[in-house]
This record gives sequence, structure tokens and C-alpha cells, in this order.
Amino acid sequence: MMKSILTWTLLLTCVCTLPASAANQILLRNTSPADGTPKILAADRSGHIFVISALQSASGQFSSRVVELDLAGSRLASMDIAQVGLPTAAVTDAQGDLIIAGQVVSSEGIVLSAGVVVKVDAQLRNTLFVKSLPAAIGAVTADASGNIYLTGYTSDASFPVTTGAYQTKPPVKDIFGTASYAFLTKLSPGGDQLLYSTYFGDDATYCIGGSACLGAYGHTSGTAIAVDASGAVVIGGNTTAYNLPTTAGALATTCTCSYRNSAGFVAKFQPGGAQQLRWSTFLTTSVNPPPYEAAFTLNGLALDPAGNVIVGGFGPTGLPATPGALQPSLGTNDNAAFIAKLNNTGTAAIWGTYFGGSRVTRVSALRVDVQGRVLFTGLILNPFQPAPANGLSSSLPYVARLASDGATLVDYYEGPVGQDLVITSAGGFAALGQSLWIETTNPGPSLLGVTNSAGGGYSTTVVLNELVTLYGIGLGPATPINGQVQNGAFTSSLGGYQVLIDSRPAPLLYADSGQMNIVVPHDIGTSSHVQVVTPAGTVDGPILSVLYSTLPAIFQDSQTGLAAALNQDGSINSPSNPAKHGSVVTLFASGGGANYFADGAVVPMGIYNAAATVWAGDSRSFEVVFAGDAPGLVAGIMQINLRLPDSLPPGGTLTFTVVIGGVSTGQNQIAITP
Repeated sequence: MMKSILTWTLLLTCVCTLPASAANQILLRNTSPADGTPKILAADRSGHIFVISALQSASGQFSSRVVELDLAGSRLASMDIAQVGLPTAAVTDAQGDLIIAGQVVSSEGIVLSAGVVVKVDAQLRNTLFVKSLPAAIGAVTADASGNIYLTGYTSDASFPVTTGAYQTKPPVKDIFGTASYAFLTKLSPGGDQLLYSTYFGDDATYCIGGSACLGAYGHTSGTAIAVDASGAVVIGGNTTAYNLPTTAGALATTCTCSYRNSAGFVAKFQPGGAQQLRWSTFLTTSVNPPPYEAAFTLNGLALDPAGNVIVGGFGPTGLPATPGALQPSLGTNDNAAFIAKLNNTGTAAIWGTYFGGSRVTRVSALRVDVQGRVLFTGLILNPFQPAPANGLSSSLPYVARLASDGATLVDYYEGPVGQDLVITSAGGFAALGQSLWIETTNPGPSLLGVTNSAGGGYSTTVVLNELVTLYGIGLGPATPINGQVQNGAFTSSLGGYQVLIDSRPAPLLYADSGQMNIVVPHDIGTSSHVQVVTPAGTVDGPILSVLYSTLPAIFQDSQTGLAAALNQDGSINSPSNPAKHGSVVTLFASGGGANYFADGAVVPMGIYNAAATVWAGDSRSFEVVFAGDAPGLVAGIMQINLRLPDSLPPGGTLTFTVVIGGVSTGQNQIAITP
């Protein structure tokens, strides 16, 4: 039974959905925690990628740190920018200089209403200018001449607008509240001239609720921006203002929005031209009254070579999806990512598609490559995946590539990204999240992520003797190979495939094209380089941080969302086969830290006690009958036998937490008899 449980638990660990094929290799690089929390990306035309992070000093001050990398992910330079406490957008201009927009953050961690734009040179040596605005800046871009364009939102009547701008009236404000407007601002390359600046918004919103509607005003926010070769600027964002200006013949001139449910908008301006607003449209559901949770959120916008506008966001049924698109429909009360291509006059959707649904999907950033294909990144929130241990999110970040006609998904990858996305000078993408992906121009295997084999999630830190899963594309053989035991230990090579950590061969428990399960060797350094050796060559992986302590997680059953547990009779615990009150349940964990055995050793029968405590959701502790290295399994798997009380709360599941070495696994569940 134990050996079958080993196979079972090892095969439960893949948290990814792999693409059917991938033309180019993707490099996985981990950002350094010392550089702060990664927020946004930028890329220049010379093969450089800029990772901009939010950083808090030991004294409590908030700033930003820019790290410049080459297309192999090697660090070239860095620079701290004290003026930007929370970076929100960045772009490089034609000269390669970096423009960063964001918000000022107080020493107490409060995001202030003051926005700031900072320009630094391409070598990250000098600050070229700092410009403040009384606004929250959501997006930035630059034209071929180096002029800088900004959008976001403001409620400030002192926000600077230029003479003759499209909208100069500020948002309404009274004792009950204030409206907020989007804006479009154009700065000179040196930041010293305000070339054009306008509000874009309206005060009114729908609200039903009597006195509860006092202070209910329209809120409009610019979240994305792009500029075409003629200097026309397209902004997109979100609004609750049903009278936001639209133009005759636009795709949608009526907004099914309210005080609490937003719609999207897209507007095209010719700053300084005779007709400053060329067109404007809502992006909103056609269902009226709108379905449950009908809010639409626009997070990404880009232009294709023909000037058509591609937008991405998240919303309900009734958005302008089109027949023949990848996913033209959605369930009545469902929500999903939504991507659409609008024509360059804003009068029609060339195509529109949902993306996801049963697993709620969001788009957080969107770009268009030179071939007109749409790259986007975001999160899939999987309701069936248990929350991983160690506080990691249960969402699954992804990057997808959609054909230019919106009908075919070219590539799809899941992994530790999902936050921001740029097109690099090589024509591929770089994507940011907990880690960084860089698409290369070379074919070959890709290592996309590293996880604790038990807890899932995405790991940049491991502990000694932890069971770890590497997943990606083409990592192992097309035909799966299970681990092989020789002389009482698992070998470090299967069919010519190996994993090296700090140049040390790791015991290899399982290998196929999509994943490899290993045990972290016990004699590696605190920063260890991962490499995957294949018959076709070596995959250069990330640097992992190594802790000499515990980082425990309980093995999970991905089919049920419960812990991968055994009932007292040795059968697998499940809702249809629950544990009885008063019985003993066996759990399996990884990440318990160093043990007494050689790397890859099969633990002999015997008693190897370890410290473990199991707590119920109501803070009761359970009797731990046994806790230690699991006999008959590979060293690195810990076994915990706990006795259930005779009396348990009703409900069919029991929530519990295991503490090993003073570190909690987070909440887990098993099925119990009602």
C-alpha cells in the first residue's frame, strides 16, 4: 500500500496546463526578494528588460527599484527611485530612456493622491526629470518624438488642464462625496512642458437606495493607453458614469452600469487637433437588466499595425463576442476574461472572445506583436484547487497567445507570472509575477515553474530533502518513467535525464515531458542554480533560495481538493469514503527539513520520530500517534498519523493545520463521517 501511495502522491503534483506545442524556449528567472516586490515591466529596443519593484527600507520609507536585465535574464544594473513609492506603469522611449509612473506612499504605507512621473537614462545612472500631478496615474506611453502620454484618474479641481482642452470642467464635489474623472495628459520629452491635458468623465451615476445614494457620483479611471504613428492617443478604462461622452455610431453609446457596477470605455483623442475627441464608446453588457455581478473591468489595451484597438479585461455575458471567435459565449451568471478587437473608428467589434468561465479568468496585461497576435497574461482562479501551503495564492497565473483573427489559441502556459507583460526586442514576450519568464528565439525545452510537490503553488525557496516538482515543456521523455531504486535509493538519472541543483544530481522520482519530481539534495548552498540535463541539451533554470529549516506542506488530492490521506483501513480518504470518528488518519507531508538518510534513500521500517502538532479549525489539538520519516517511502516524505476525536463538528469535512518545526502548513481538509 505504501508504494502505491508514493506513486499516487507523486502524480498529484502537476498544477499546470501545458500548451500542445511551443515554438520557442522560455527562460525562468527568479527575482530577488532583496529588490522588493515586483510590480511592472518595460523593455527597450536594445535587448534590455526592466523589472520595477516596490521597496520598503529598514527605516520604513517606500521607494522603487529598477533592475535592468539582458534577454538571458542576467542582471546588468539597478537604480533606486525615491520619488515613486508604488510603481504603476513604465515605458521606454525611442532613445532607450525609462519613464516610470506611480504614486507617492507615506512612511505609514498610505498611498497618497499625488502621482509622479520619473525619467531616468537607459544606463540607470541619472534621473532626467521628476514631474508631479494631483492624480493617480494608471498608464504611460511615449511617441517616436519622445513625448509622454499619461492616463489615470483624479478628483482634484486643481488638476492642470490646457486651454481649449476637450473637457476643462473639474469633477463635482460636495460634503457627501466627489466624482472622479479619467484624464489624458501629454508632456514634452523633458517633462518641462504640459503640451495637452484634459479631463474625461461625468458626475452622474445610477443609484437606487434613498439616502444611501448621497455622495454617489460617477467614477471614471484610465487604466491603459497607446499612441499611433499619427500622434492620436487611445485611452481605455472603467466607469460608473452613464453619461460619459460617447460619439455617434460608436459600438455602444448606452451604459448598463451603476454606482457599484462599472463598464469599460475606449476613447481616441487627437491632442491639439480641431476635433480632439475622435471617437468614444462604452464596453458594456447588452443584457438589461444586467446579469449578476455585471461589472466589466478593462486592464489592457494595444494597437495592431492597422490601428485597430485590442482590449482585454474581465466581465459577464452580453459583451460583444462574435461568432467564430475562440469562445463566443458564456454562461448566464458566469464571468470570464474577455478580449476584443475594435476597428479603428470605434464603431464595431472585428472580433470578440471570452477566455475561461468555469475557472474564473482575468486579464491583467495585454500586448500585440508585430504579427498582430495578441499576448495576454492574468490569473485563473481555480475553485477546485486547494489553497497551497505557506500563504501562496490558489490562483493559476498564465500567459496566452491568440491568433490575430481571435479564433485560435496559439500558445498557453501556466506558471508564476500573470502580473505584467511586454514584447521584447527579439519579438517574444517577457512576463512578470512571482518570477520572470523570457521567451527566447531558440527552440528547445522550457522550465516554467518550481513547486513543493505536496503543497503546489510556485516556489522560489526550498528546504533540504524537500520533494520538488519542476514543470514545463519537453523537460523529460515523451513516455513517462517512474523512479528507479538501486541499492536502497532512488537514482538521479532516468533515461538520460537529470536535474542538477548546485551541480549536485538530485534523486529523480518521476519524469515525463511536462514534469520532473525530485528530492532536494542535503548538501547544497543557500543560493542554488537549477539545471535540467536532457539528451537534447541542458536547460538553464533559476536560482533558488535554500532554507536550512522547514517549509512544510501536506500532499493534496487535486481531484477532491482534500488532503491526500489514508483512512485507518488503508483506503484513500474521500467524500465517498470518509474517516470515522475516533479512527486514525494518515497524512503525508514534504518540506519537513533535513533528515538522517542519504539522498533518495528509501526509509527502512522503524520509528523515526519528529515533532509535529495538528490543530483543528476550532483550535483543538489532535493526538499525534506517529510523526516522522515515512517507512517504505523516499526520505523527504513525512508521515503523520493522527487520531480523530470521538466527537467532531457536523458537515462532512474537517479543517486542520499541521505545524512542523514551528512552521504551519496552512489549512487542509479531510472527509469525515457526518
